Amino acid sequence: MKSRILLIILFITTSIFAQKAQIDEHFKNVKSSDLLILGSFHFANPQLDSYKPKHTVDIFSEKRQKELRELLNVIKKYAPTKIGVEWKASRQKKLDSLYTAYLDGKFTLKSNEIFQVAFKLGKELGHKKLYAVDAPSRNFKSDLTQKEYKAKKNYYVQKAGPAMFKREMDINDTYFSLYEKGDKLKTEMSLIEYFKIMNNLDVVSHNHGHYLIGEFKMGEAEKGDYFGADNSIWWYSRNLRIFQNILNMNNAGEDKVFVLMGAGHLSILNFLAKSSVDFNLKSFEEITKL
Repeated sequence: MKSRILLIILFITTSIFAQKAQIDEHFKNVKSSDLLILGSFHFANPQLDSYKPKHTVDIFSEKRQKELRELLNVIKKYAPTKIGVEWKASRQKKLDSLYTAYLDGKFTLKSNEIFQVAFKLGKELGHKKLYAVDAPSRNFKSDLTQKEYKAKKNYYVQKAGPAMFKREMDINDTYFSLYEKGDKLKTEMSLIEYFKIMNNLDVVSHNHGHYLIGEFKMGEAEKGDYFGADNSIWWYSRNLRIFQNILNMNNAGEDKVFVLMGAGHLSILNFLAKSSVDFNLKSFEEITKL
């Protein structure tokens, strides 16, 4: 029986590899570029996310500047030819102005990770330009008045009932508890080690689950009302637009692209990058081993 199971597993595994080889053969003439998307926390702690960080990192301290140098040296081994940052694409001219001023010695870098990582990296690699890839989202709420939105949400909260509502709130609290532990962890670890955790595929995937609880489940499919899913459009549309910008900054087969983003974007952007024929996605873990 065991030998039969092993043979079945071997057959399935062989079939998967054979199918992958066939797919690769079809796309062998399609040029692609290496892509590294590095998820980061916000050095300047702007308090814009749902979890408000309670712990800060003094990136200008001697210890952190040394760790930052180690992080930059790791990324430099990857040797990107283009650098994208979480800066609205519509404000590219402002980014150009600040980066040019920095290259000319006329702009003192602030604590923001865009300045501390991307600006420094770009200068050391001789890049004349950084690419703004962030984008606004399309928001489902714009289809409803504020009164209509609140009424719908209250209706579904009442329909769910106290037990279901408590379960979802408890899960929400668990996520926030994890965020707080991670928030504190950044004060106890080196930047490189903390970046490894933020960019770990299991951590990234698990954290995305927070978008799929509570309000996301609200709706009445039998009536064609997907209130929760539709209300999540903003997050997915923003990341789809960001990825479009990443695609458009790349010359397929010619560039090595590095993108610095808030870690919360990784689950969607990594998924899109893995699916794209334009990119060969690299992980931060493998870059640290170069």
